[in-house]
Amino acid sequence: MLVQKARGSALPAEIYALFAVRLVVSAGSFVGPFLAMMLTMKLGYDEARAGAFMSVVSVASALGLVVGGKLGDAFDRPRVLRILQATTAAAYVVCAVMGFNAATPFVIAFAMGTLNGTWPIINAIVADAAPAERRKEAFSLLYWGNNIGFSIGPFVAGLLFTRAPRALFIGNAAVLFAAALIVARYVRGGTRPEAPVSVPTIDRQATAAAAAAGPIACPADVQPTAAAAAAPSSVWAVFRRSPVLLLYSAGSVLTAFVYNQHTFALPIFLNDALGEVAGPRVFGAAMMANGLTVVALTALVVLASKRLRSLTSVALASAFYAVGFGAYYLVGGSRYGVPLALGATVVWTVGEILGSTNGNAFVAEKAPPAYRSRVNSVVSFSYIAGGALAPLAAGSIARAYGSAAVWPFVAASAALSAAFMYGVDRLDKKTGARVTAAGS
Repeated sequence: MLVQKARGSALPAEIYALFAVRLVVSAGSFVGPFLAMMLTMKLGYDEARAGAFMSVVSVASALGLVVGGKLGDAFDRPRVLRILQATTAAAYVVCAVMGFNAATPFVIAFAMGTLNGTWPIINAIVADAAPAERRKEAFSLLYWGNNIGFSIGPFVAGLLFTRAPRALFIGNAAVLFAAALIVARYVRGGTRPEAPVSVPTIDRQATAAAAAAGPIACPADVQPTAAAAAAPSSVWAVFRRSPVLLLYSAGSVLTAFVYNQHTFALPIFLNDALGEVAGPRVFGAAMMANGLTVVALTALVVLASKRLRSLTSVALASAFYAVGFGAYYLVGGSRYGVPLALGATVVWTVGEILGSTNGNAFVAEKAPPAYRSRVNSVVSFSYIAGGALAPLAAGSIARAYGSAAVWPFVAASAALSAAFMYGVDRLDKKTGARVTAAGS
């Protein structure tokens, strides 16, 4: 089993509810994976213009992360989560009514921004609810659910794309409304940031009487603690105190640049290599292979990497990206193009498993509880920044040299990402050893 019982108890109910949320949302994620194809095939964008607009979507997603992270730390996290989910669903209903016109992409950008605002809140709820020693299990469970759904959603969307394209919006809206209902029913309070410590009321008359007799000693229960004195004053203070977390966030830009090529460069490349009829179907099949690989291999990969440090696994993930994404270069003109494309997808998906489960666990280890939503939003902002660069670079390369030329560049970027993350891991290990020695 992926998630086993530890110390005789199951994971908290909120974790299983969020597992269901990730599953249904991913099963109905029809719009996001096919946005590049909508822009080029339904709205007439060329590759460069589509890449520029995908970067606009990334900016909207980044704003959503910032707003979601702030709201998640300021208010009740489950309530904010379901409001954002319902808002996204309503935007997709508007898209279904409008159809494909000049305004539709901008409504989609708004919807993807509000949806991205939910991710740091979900990660914060997981870190709040799961025991520290079981956080990696909890994140793995949600990741597993995400990909059970994702193994179904894009395949169905690939069939709908040519037959009933407006149904993509209706389906996406329906699952988001369902997710909001699950959160309302099963994800309760108690995941809100810690309440401030209350200070006992002091009897002013008794204090005045005692003052006449001599100095007043501050009661023990209102003495400032070392932990309180050391508490960070803002989310930026958290990153200043943890250079490794800051470096990890910076390195995530390059990692996301590589990973997000599957949402832009891959569908365009498959259209060029296999044709406009087979391209969308093979892309849907590749995304289905991505989801099925996660479903089948997550438990095995998590078990195999259990003894590795979190950042070591993240560096290894980029090595798998280098091999998997680089292999797409061989698809064009090959008689085995389709199976090769599916095999390459399986390879980089192993990297995705390593990076997603261990990256979230690393951030949860480093983020103070009261700042979890905001720290997750800043780290996610790095992913969005990399995602914004991905279509800009890929679109320019594809227009100048052809879409196949993207993959050698992506493979080299992944290799650089692997080397950088491994260096950050060595620094983290060295820093941790010094702190342990000083504490001893």
